[in-house]
Amino acid sequence: METAPNKSNPLQETPQIAAPVTQTLPAARFPLKHLSILPNIFTSLNLFCGYLSIIFTSKEEFLAAGWMIVLAVVCDILDGRIARFTSVSSKFGAELDSLADLVSFGVAPAFLVFTRYLSDYRLVGLISTGMFVLCGALRLARFNITPPSGKDVFTGLPIPAGGGILCTLTIFEMQFFNFFRIPDPLIPIIVIGTALLMVSKVEYPALKKSKKTTTQRRLVVLFFMVALVVTPPLTLFFYSWGYATYGLFMYLVRKLSSLIRRNKSPEPDIPASKDS
Repeated sequence: METAPNKSNPLQETPQIAAPVTQTLPAARFPLKHLSILPNIFTSLNLFCGYLSIIFTSKEEFLAAGWMIVLAVVCDILDGRIARFTSVSSKFGAELDSLADLVSFGVAPAFLVFTRYLSDYRLVGLISTGMFVLCGALRLARFNITPPSGKDVFTGLPIPAGGGILCTLTIFEMQFFNFFRIPDPLIPIIVIGTALLMVSKVEYPALKKSKKTTTQRRLVVLFFMVALVVTPPLTLFFYSWGYATYGLFMYLVRKLSSLIRRNKSPEPDIPASKDS
Protein backbone atom coordinates (compact mmCIF):
# COMPACT_ATOMS: atom_id res chain seq x y z
CA MET A 1 0.00 0.00 0.00
CA GLU A 2 1.35 3.40 -1.04
CA THR A 3 1.72 6.05 1.59
CA ALA A 4 0.62 9.63 1.02
CA PRO A 5 3.44 12.12 0.51
CA ASN A 6 4.50 13.91 3.62
CA LYS A 7 3.70 17.62 3.14
CA SER A 8 6.13 18.54 5.83
CA ASN A 9 9.01 17.14 3.80
CA PRO A 10 10.92 20.13 2.27
CA LEU A 11 12.20 17.95 -0.59
CA GLN A 12 8.64 17.49 -1.88
CA GLU A 13 7.79 21.22 -1.62
CA THR A 14 10.85 22.51 -3.43
CA PRO A 15 9.50 22.05 -7.01
CA GLN A 16 6.34 23.97 -6.11
CA ILE A 17 8.09 27.10 -4.80
CA ALA A 18 8.58 29.85 -7.41
CA ALA A 19 11.71 31.92 -7.36
CA PRO A 20 11.14 35.26 -5.65
CA VAL A 21 10.80 38.18 -8.03
CA THR A 22 12.93 41.14 -7.14
CA GLN A 23 10.93 44.37 -7.48
CA THR A 24 13.66 46.64 -8.75
CA LEU A 25 11.42 48.85 -10.91
CA PRO A 26 9.84 50.90 -8.11
CA ALA A 27 13.27 51.47 -6.57
CA ALA A 28 14.52 52.83 -9.87
CA ARG A 29 11.49 55.03 -10.34
CA PHE A 30 11.51 56.45 -6.84
CA PRO A 31 14.39 58.94 -7.24
CA LEU A 32 13.32 60.03 -10.73
CA LYS A 33 9.80 60.66 -9.56
CA HIS A 34 10.92 62.89 -6.73
CA LEU A 35 13.53 64.70 -8.81
CA SER A 36 10.66 66.78 -10.19
CA ILE A 37 10.94 68.97 -7.10
CA LEU A 38 14.43 70.18 -8.07
CA PRO A 39 13.39 72.43 -10.98
CA ASN A 40 10.53 73.80 -8.88
CA ILE A 41 12.98 74.67 -6.09
CA PHE A 42 15.04 76.83 -8.44
CA THR A 43 11.85 78.35 -9.89
CA SER A 44 10.80 79.26 -6.35
CA LEU A 45 14.23 80.78 -5.72
CA ASN A 46 13.76 82.78 -8.92
CA LEU A 47 10.48 84.15 -7.57
CA PHE A 48 12.00 84.85 -4.16
CA CYS A 49 14.88 86.79 -5.72
CA GLY A 50 12.37 88.93 -7.60
CA TYR A 51 10.53 89.60 -4.37
CA LEU A 52 13.79 90.56 -2.63
CA SER A 53 14.56 92.92 -5.50
CA ILE A 54 11.27 94.72 -4.90
CA ILE A 55 12.07 94.98 -1.17
CA PHE A 56 15.54 96.40 -1.86
CA THR A 57 14.11 98.89 -4.35
CA SER A 58 11.56 100.11 -1.81
CA LYS A 59 14.49 100.80 0.55
CA GLU A 60 16.38 102.59 -2.26
CA GLU A 61 19.10 99.94 -2.29
CA PHE A 62 19.14 99.92 -6.07
CA LEU A 63 22.40 98.08 -6.61
CA ALA A 64 21.31 95.14 -4.44
CA ALA A 65 17.94 95.15 -6.21
CA GLY A 66 19.64 94.88 -9.58
CA TRP A 67 21.85 92.00 -8.47
CA MET A 68 18.81 90.16 -7.12
CA ILE A 69 17.33 90.23 -10.63
CA VAL A 70 20.62 88.89 -12.02
CA LEU A 71 20.49 86.08 -9.46
CA ALA A 72 16.92 85.38 -10.54
CA VAL A 73 18.17 84.99 -14.12
CA VAL A 74 20.70 82.40 -12.90
CA CYS A 75 17.96 80.46 -11.10
CA ASP A 76 15.75 80.64 -14.19
CA ILE A 77 18.54 79.14 -16.32
CA LEU A 78 19.23 76.39 -13.79
CA ASP A 79 15.61 75.29 -13.42
CA GLY A 80 15.29 74.78 -17.17
CA ARG A 81 18.59 72.93 -17.41
CA ILE A 82 17.72 70.62 -14.52
CA ALA A 83 14.25 69.92 -15.92
CA ARG A 84 15.68 68.92 -19.29
CA PHE A 85 18.53 66.93 -17.74
CA THR A 86 16.24 64.89 -15.49
CA SER A 87 13.34 64.75 -18.02
CA VAL A 88 10.85 65.70 -15.31
CA SER A 89 9.30 68.80 -16.86
CA SER A 90 5.60 69.22 -16.15
CA LYS A 91 2.77 71.60 -16.91
CA PHE A 92 2.73 72.67 -13.27
CA GLY A 93 6.40 73.60 -13.46
CA ALA A 94 5.87 75.53 -16.69
CA GLU A 95 3.03 77.57 -15.19
CA LEU A 96 5.00 78.25 -12.00
CA ASP A 97 7.97 79.33 -14.10
CA SER A 98 5.84 81.83 -16.02
CA LEU A 99 4.47 83.36 -12.82
CA ALA A 100 7.96 83.63 -11.34
CA ASP A 101 9.31 85.21 -14.53
CA LEU A 102 6.56 87.82 -14.56
CA VAL A 103 7.47 88.91 -11.04
CA SER A 104 11.27 88.69 -11.31
CA PHE A 105 11.71 90.01 -14.86
CA GLY A 106 8.57 92.07 -15.30
CA VAL A 107 7.43 93.70 -12.07
CA ALA A 108 10.79 93.89 -10.26
CA PRO A 109 12.82 95.63 -13.00
CA ALA A 110 9.92 97.94 -13.87
CA PHE A 111 9.62 98.99 -10.22
CA LEU A 112 13.40 99.43 -10.04
CA VAL A 113 13.52 101.72 -13.08
CA PHE A 114 10.46 103.69 -12.00
CA THR A 115 11.78 104.31 -8.48
CA ARG A 116 15.32 105.20 -9.50
CA TYR A 117 14.78 107.16 -12.71
CA LEU A 118 11.16 108.10 -13.23
CA SER A 119 9.73 108.95 -9.83
CA ASP A 120 9.72 112.64 -10.79
CA TYR A 121 7.87 111.89 -14.03
CA ARG A 122 5.03 109.88 -12.59
CA LEU A 123 2.70 109.80 -15.59
CA VAL A 124 5.41 108.96 -18.12
CA GLY A 125 6.99 106.54 -15.68
CA LEU A 126 3.74 104.72 -14.95
CA ILE A 127 2.85 104.43 -18.63
CA SER A 128 6.28 103.18 -19.74
CA THR A 129 6.91 100.75 -16.89
CA GLY A 130 3.30 99.57 -16.93
CA MET A 131 3.66 98.90 -20.65
CA PHE A 132 6.80 96.88 -19.88
CA VAL A 133 4.97 94.68 -17.37
CA LEU A 134 2.00 94.23 -19.72
CA CYS A 135 4.18 93.29 -22.70
CA GLY A 136 6.11 90.87 -20.50
CA ALA A 137 2.88 89.15 -19.51
CA LEU A 138 1.77 88.99 -23.16
CA ARG A 139 5.16 87.58 -24.13
CA LEU A 140 4.84 84.79 -21.56
CA ALA A 141 1.25 84.01 -22.54
CA ARG A 142 2.19 83.79 -26.22
CA PHE A 143 5.11 81.52 -25.39
CA ASN A 144 2.90 79.19 -23.34
CA ILE A 145 0.34 78.66 -26.11
CA THR A 146 2.83 78.46 -29.00
CA PRO A 147 3.55 74.85 -30.02
CA PRO A 148 7.24 73.91 -30.01
CA SER A 149 9.05 74.14 -33.31
CA GLY A 150 12.26 72.68 -34.64
CA LYS A 151 13.89 76.10 -35.00
CA ASP A 152 16.39 77.14 -32.34
CA VAL A 153 14.87 80.61 -31.97
CA PHE A 154 12.54 82.60 -29.75
CA THR A 155 9.90 84.82 -31.29
CA GLY A 156 10.25 88.11 -29.48
CA LEU A 157 12.78 89.12 -26.88
CA PRO A 158 12.53 86.70 -23.91
CA ILE A 159 11.36 88.40 -20.74
CA PRO A 160 14.51 87.44 -18.75
CA ALA A 161 16.55 89.33 -21.36
CA GLY A 162 14.15 92.27 -21.14
CA GLY A 163 14.47 92.38 -17.37
CA GLY A 164 18.22 91.97 -17.73
CA ILE A 165 18.43 95.09 -19.88
CA LEU A 166 16.75 97.23 -17.23
CA CYS A 167 18.63 95.84 -14.23
CA THR A 168 22.08 95.86 -15.89
CA LEU A 169 21.45 99.47 -16.85
CA THR A 170 21.29 100.33 -13.17
CA ILE A 171 24.19 98.07 -12.16
CA PHE A 172 26.46 99.34 -14.91
CA GLU A 173 25.71 102.97 -14.12
CA MET A 174 26.15 102.68 -10.36
CA GLN A 175 29.37 100.66 -10.43
CA PHE A 176 31.20 102.27 -13.35
CA PHE A 177 29.72 105.69 -13.96
CA ASN A 178 29.08 107.24 -10.59
CA PHE A 179 30.07 110.55 -12.14
CA PHE A 180 27.66 110.07 -15.04
CA ARG A 181 23.91 109.61 -14.99
CA ILE A 182 21.92 108.52 -17.99
CA PRO A 183 19.56 111.35 -18.98
CA ASP A 184 16.11 110.66 -17.59
CA PRO A 185 14.31 111.38 -20.90
CA LEU A 186 16.10 108.39 -22.46
CA ILE A 187 14.84 105.94 -19.84
CA PRO A 188 11.19 105.77 -21.02
CA ILE A 189 12.41 105.26 -24.59
CA ILE A 190 14.59 102.34 -23.49
CA VAL A 191 11.78 100.82 -21.43
CA ILE A 192 9.16 101.13 -24.17
CA GLY A 193 11.58 99.89 -26.84
CA THR A 194 12.40 96.81 -24.75
CA ALA A 195 8.69 96.19 -24.14
CA LEU A 196 7.92 96.32 -27.86
CA LEU A 197 10.76 93.92 -28.64
CA MET A 198 9.21 91.36 -26.28
CA VAL A 199 5.93 91.26 -28.21
CA SER A 200 7.51 91.66 -31.64
CA LYS A 201 8.12 89.04 -34.33
CA VAL A 202 11.88 89.50 -34.09
CA GLU A 203 13.63 86.14 -33.75
CA TYR A 204 16.31 85.66 -31.12
CA PRO A 205 18.67 82.68 -30.87
CA ALA A 206 17.59 80.11 -28.30
CA LEU A 207 20.75 78.30 -27.35
CA LYS A 208 19.01 76.18 -24.72
CA LYS A 209 16.72 74.66 -27.35
CA SER A 210 19.62 73.31 -29.38
CA LYS A 211 20.77 69.80 -28.57
CA LYS A 212 24.08 70.22 -30.42
CA THR A 213 27.15 71.50 -28.61
CA THR A 214 29.78 72.60 -31.08
CA THR A 215 33.36 73.62 -30.39
CA GLN A 216 32.52 77.19 -31.33
CA ARG A 217 29.72 77.28 -28.78
CA ARG A 218 31.99 75.87 -26.08
CA LEU A 219 34.52 78.59 -26.77
CA VAL A 220 31.85 81.28 -26.61
CA VAL A 221 30.57 79.95 -23.29
CA LEU A 222 34.12 79.72 -21.93
CA PHE A 223 34.89 83.29 -22.97
CA PHE A 224 31.65 84.50 -21.39
CA MET A 225 32.37 82.71 -18.10
CA VAL A 226 35.90 84.12 -17.90
CA ALA A 227 34.66 87.64 -18.66
CA LEU A 228 31.88 87.20 -16.10
CA VAL A 229 34.40 86.33 -13.40
CA VAL A 230 36.73 89.22 -14.29
CA THR A 231 34.16 92.03 -14.76
CA PRO A 232 30.62 90.87 -13.93
CA PRO A 233 28.77 94.19 -14.39
CA LEU A 234 30.47 95.03 -17.66
CA THR A 235 29.94 91.54 -19.06
CA LEU A 236 26.27 91.37 -18.09
CA PHE A 237 25.60 94.82 -19.49
CA PHE A 238 27.13 94.14 -22.90
CA TYR A 239 25.68 90.63 -23.08
CA SER A 240 22.09 91.68 -22.39
CA TRP A 241 22.21 94.75 -24.61
CA GLY A 242 24.18 92.93 -27.30
CA TYR A 243 21.67 90.07 -27.32
CA ALA A 244 18.75 92.47 -27.80
CA THR A 245 20.46 94.48 -30.56
CA TYR A 246 21.74 91.35 -32.32
CA GLY A 247 18.26 89.94 -32.83
CA LEU A 248 16.93 93.27 -34.06
CA PHE A 249 19.94 93.79 -36.37
CA MET A 250 19.61 90.34 -37.96
CA TYR A 251 15.87 90.86 -38.38
CA LEU A 252 16.47 94.11 -40.26
CA VAL A 253 19.19 92.47 -42.39
CA ARG A 254 16.86 89.63 -43.38
CA LYS A 255 14.07 92.04 -44.25
CA LEU A 256 16.41 94.20 -46.31
CA SER A 257 17.86 91.17 -48.12
CA SER A 258 14.38 89.89 -48.88
CA LEU A 259 13.38 93.30 -50.26
CA ILE A 260 16.47 93.47 -52.47
CA ARG A 261 15.90 89.97 -53.86
CA ARG A 262 12.29 90.81 -54.58
CA ASN A 263 13.27 93.93 -56.52
CA LYS A 264 15.98 92.11 -58.47
CA SER A 265 13.83 89.16 -59.45
CA PRO A 266 13.12 89.32 -63.22
CA GLU A 267 9.57 90.00 -64.18
CA PRO A 268 7.94 87.31 -66.29
CA ASP A 269 7.84 88.11 -69.99
CA ILE A 270 4.36 88.79 -71.23
CA PRO A 271 3.96 87.69 -74.86
CA ALA A 272 2.84 90.50 -77.10
CA SER A 273 -0.59 90.07 -78.56
CA LYS A 274 -0.67 89.58 -82.29
CA ASP A 275 -2.90 91.83 -84.32
CA SER A 276 -5.51 89.87 -86.14
